[in-house]
Amino acid sequence: MTAQSPPNCPEFAPAVRASGTVWTDPHDVPSDWRGCAVTMGVFDGFHRGHAALVRRVRERAARHGLPSVLLTFDPHPLTVTCPERAPRHLTSLEERVRLAHGLGVDVVLVLPFTTPLADMAADEFADRFLGRTLGARAVVVGENFRFGRGGGGDTALLGRAGRRLGFTVDAVPLVARDGRTCSSTLIRSRLAAGDLKGVEELLGRPWRTAYSVPPAPSGGLASRVPVIDDVAKR
Repeated sequence: MTAQSPPNCPEFAPAVRASGTVWTDPHDVPSDWRGCAVTMGVFDGFHRGHAALVRRVRERAARHGLPSVLLTFDPHPLTVTCPERAPRHLTSLEERVRLAHGLGVDVVLVLPFTTPLADMAADEFADRFLGRTLGARAVVVGENFRFGRGGGGDTALLGRAGRRLGFTVDAVPLVARDGRTCSSTLIRSRLAAGDLKGVEELLGRPWRTAYSVPPAPSGGLASRVPVIDDVAKR
């Protein structure tokens, strides 16, 4: 099914199924990798706020003449850190990958969210993944982004890490529609209320496209994501 973009939302082009590169292990990064601009997060639902991050990371990638990378996690971090609060995914991993590529991201890196990763301090995460693994030159996140053990890392810590590791940090303001911040939580709330029009306004595309992916066959993307106990050696 071809998705049609809602009015005033050019970021979601019809070609949401564009192909691109997917890495499911940090060691998939080529040995001759020259660095990148990267945005990171769960990107559940891939709403307008996520699209704003992708636009910015593509701008930074073009400025540096480097690829753009979207770093995401699977399963949802709360599945590991607080299972009783873990939400149902709005989009499958496969759909998140397709939407990222459809918005022009060059590479999607899927990090398996495991207990060792949850226990990793924010500084160590930045050193391993943004520094050694990806060679980031620019990092783009939402202004409220948190990462690392216990959510101890924020944009200020990222800025300090960037000065040490050689990347800039963009803390992108949150996107609001009708006075409400676009978020996966708000989308779930509107779904529960049966407000599909409100859901589509937050997504920037028809809701049905969020469920347009057929079940992954055996050997599909999700089944290829390895369990990492000692992540990112490079």
